[in-house]
Amino acid sequence: MKVGIYGGMANNMYVFAKALAGQGVDVCFIRDRSDRYPMSQPIWEDVPFRFGYEELLQAMSWPWARWSQLESELKWAVPDWLYDPLPEAGGKTSVVRGRVKGVIDSEFLKWYVRAPHRAPVLRKMQSCDALLVCGIEGSLLANASGRPYVIWPHGGDTMIAAGLLQPRFYRVRSRFMHGMLRRQLLAAYANALCIGSHEPTGICADYLGAEHFTRTQKIAFVPIPIPVRPRSPDAGERRRALNGLLAEMGLDALSGEYVGFVPSRVDYRWKGQDRLLRALLRLEGEGKASGIHLIFSGWGVDYHAARRFVQDNHLAGRTTFLNCAQSKPLLFQFFRNADFVVDQFILGMCSTSALEAMSCGAPLITWNANASVERSWGAPPLLEARTEDDILGVLRKLAEKRVDLERTGTSLQQWLGRVFGPATATPGLMAIFAGGSTKGRPW
Repeated sequence: MKVGIYGGMANNMYVFAKALAGQGVDVCFIRDRSDRYPMSQPIWEDVPFRFGYEELLQAMSWPWARWSQLESELKWAVPDWLYDPLPEAGGKTSVVRGRVKGVIDSEFLKWYVRAPHRAPVLRKMQSCDALLVCGIEGSLLANASGRPYVIWPHGGDTMIAAGLLQPRFYRVRSRFMHGMLRRQLLAAYANALCIGSHEPTGICADYLGAEHFTRTQKIAFVPIPIPVRPRSPDAGERRRALNGLLAEMGLDALSGEYVGFVPSRVDYRWKGQDRLLRALLRLEGEGKASGIHLIFSGWGVDYHAARRFVQDNHLAGRTTFLNCAQSKPLLFQFFRNADFVVDQFILGMCSTSALEAMSCGAPLITWNANASVERSWGAPPLLEARTEDDILGVLRKLAEKRVDLERTGTSLQQWLGRVFGPATATPGLMAIFAGGSTKGRPW
């Protein structure tokens, strides 16, 4: 069985493809040439490099030729299972073979797939036996392919399907296009074998208003396959490695007893790092913050606001802001050497970054709305926090040495390997394809 995989968002589909290929599955990863986001390029997953704050913003609008140049400069080895539709863009059109109701919807989908980069993607999908897709475009093309498929949402696509994220009312054309895309997306969800999720709650956590929709869908647990990575048991060795990484960026070495790494973009609305900063300030007011140091990522819409908060409240000695965004190989080095990792506090589910931190044996502070729900594999041993008070409580326990970080990290890594390890995760997905239903590990 040849499995076609499509969707650039955050490289999750590329991670799937690498893991499935490593497990001997016949994979065709179709590169998403509609997504120019730096973190959605396969090279971001494979090669260590950094983008400065301004350079990252510029890279979001780079032409594809510039990306090809960088891939050549960094000597990125293109996997033999990767298909790039760009050379065939603008060629012959593709035939819609999927199930579409109504003349208007049918004609809209035919128009949609005629876009130059979509036509070769659809043809390649139709050459596969089954599909795993992510995002709006991936979902619509999979539905048009006539092949059995699983949708693995990234979040925003599900919110649009649920009727959220509406465009401004006065933009008539935008509202029409949004409405048609939503109709097509709903059809794609209805025709999918299932909606896959790596989230053990089955996408039933707080989803910013989309829960009413997700609870009506055919949800199956489709964990993103993540291999376990080694972590040194020597805290001194880890600190030296961490300071070496900071030195490469011209940043000062750290001496705090516990260093936490915040990998996500600094975005108060979607990640909630403002709660973390206020909790740290309160801990400082209690005179207990001297042993805690937080490293923040070097990008995000609230990056400068967070730095101003730190300066205005005299927390510079407790925080370090990276001056760049780092590709995955470098992020993994931070995961492996930080004393703990802090994920987000808004959505109530484990992000890919959270899972990758677990794979490196890093203790994790985050909010998982249903982490206590018992499944056959048990709940991950997280340091649970959502509100500012919750976060303060966890930081206070760390400062008072009431948390065994080594034991917590080891337990998390073992849980991750048991539930998300490629040898465990891959058969569940293949069983769904083979059975033509949500057989495998469904909710």
